[in-house]
Formats: sequence, structure tokens, C-alpha cells
Amino acid sequence: MIDTKTHYDNVTRAWKLIMGNNLHYGYFESPDNTLEQATNNLIDKLASYGRLSASSKILDVGCGIGNPAFHLYKKYKSPILGISISPIGIEIALKKAKELNLENEVKFLVADALDNRLPDNSFDSAWVMESSHLMPDKAKLCTENYRVLKPNGQLLLCDLILIDELNIQQIYTYRRELAMLDKAFGKAKMETLGAYRRNLESAGFRSIQTYDISENTSATLHHWKDNSLNNKDELSLLFPEGMYQSFLASCDILISVFTNKILGYGIVTAMK
Repeated sequence: MIDTKTHYDNVTRAWKLIMGNNLHYGYFESPDNTLEQATNNLIDKLASYGRLSASSKILDVGCGIGNPAFHLYKKYKSPILGISISPIGIEIALKKAKELNLENEVKFLVADALDNRLPDNSFDSAWVMESSHLMPDKAKLCTENYRVLKPNGQLLLCDLILIDELNIQQIYTYRRELAMLDKAFGKAKMETLGAYRRNLESAGFRSIQTYDISENTSATLHHWKDNSLNNKDELSLLFPEGMYQSFLASCDILISVFTNKILGYGIVTAMK
């Protein structure tokens, strides 16, 4: 199994053809929403639980190629630092910041979310958008974000979740499907909303709130499958060998596990 950094370096450019400029799920307020509208909706949905303003200093943890950060800056004028372990993702984000003339307002850095080396008490908000499922140590993720937040700072997180803890029989039953998802999306460790709550409480967070938004996000998977089929030739060249078929199969697996309420999508907010 390749590590998360190498995986994202391998697939970032291909994923843009499948997922659009926002490399995350969409929040479909209406079945008529395009994927681009829905992915922007998810940014706005997560932000709606925050207290973002021009005076808010935001740490974007697992920033991908930077589009959520640019979206947030356009709306709130908040200074933002995005971090990712993928040099290719950061390279794309820095290039766009330069094109938009936002190099001083929206910055990006190659850094590990579990050990970011940033100063204590330095951010008003920690924004963790669909990156935590790829981080094996959720407790460390929570303590690291707690450390860099200012007093009364806020964590805003959204991601894939387990609806309920998997029992031994379910782990055995879904073992092939879970292995295929790891191959297509990177080694993941999904948690329930309850597990996120426990880790945040242990880190010292308070006023923890959780929201299940699975019903509004599941349509994303059908869009990804359609885009994969419509861009087969180009994707076959961009993906490492065998990855195209793995991704296509994973779309069907995700549709199934969402339908059967094994996996879903959630939002978590908390205060320092």
C-alpha cells in the first residue's frame, strides 16, 4: 500500500477531470445542482457553522489544490494558510494564488497535519475539509489542531464517516470493497461521529456539535462515475496503470455502502 503523499501526487491531475476543481464531495441542495455548484455548496455549508470574517486567521488542514481556500477568501476576506503533504497539490495551489494575485492573502505550505510545526495559539479557525479520513491518528489530529488554535478558536471539519462501528462480520463481509476503496482513494480510516466527539473531548475541545449530511452528499458519487466514463481515454493516460478501473469500481462500491448506510458524510464543529 502506497503512502498518502505518494497517492495524492499520483492522482491529483486525474481527479480534477472527475471531481472538478474542488477535490471533495458536493452538498446537493437540489437534484438540479451541478457538481461544481454542489462542491461549492459544501464549502458554504461548513462555513455556515463558523464565525468567519476578515479578521479570522484560518488554517486549512489538508488543503488539496487550494480551491476551498480561494472560495473562502473571496467570501470572507480571511487570511488563510493551507497545508498538505502533497507537493504537487501545493504546487498547483501556489500557481493559482499567483494567478489571482493572492500570494499574500492565501498561502500554502507542504506540512504534515499531524505535526505541522506551526506556532501555538496562532489561528482563529482550523478548517479540515475531507482530509481527516486519510489521517490514521485522529487523536493526534485533534490535539494538533487544538494546539494551534487561539483560545475560543473553532474547528470546522467535514468528511466521510462510518454510520456505525463495523463489527467483525461486517469487516469480513466488506473486506474486498474496503481494500478497493483504499487502492482508489488512499489508505483511509473512517470514524463515526461519536468517535470524532470522543477524540475532540479528549483533546480539550468543548461545544462539540455533529451533523449527518449523508443524504445531501450521496449524489456526488453518480457524478464522479459519469465523469469517469466520459473521460476514459484521458484518465487512462493520467492514472497509474490499473487505477482507472479501480476508481470506476470504487464509485459503484461507494454508491452501495452509502445506500446500505455503512458509510456516510458528516460535519463536526468544536470550540477551544
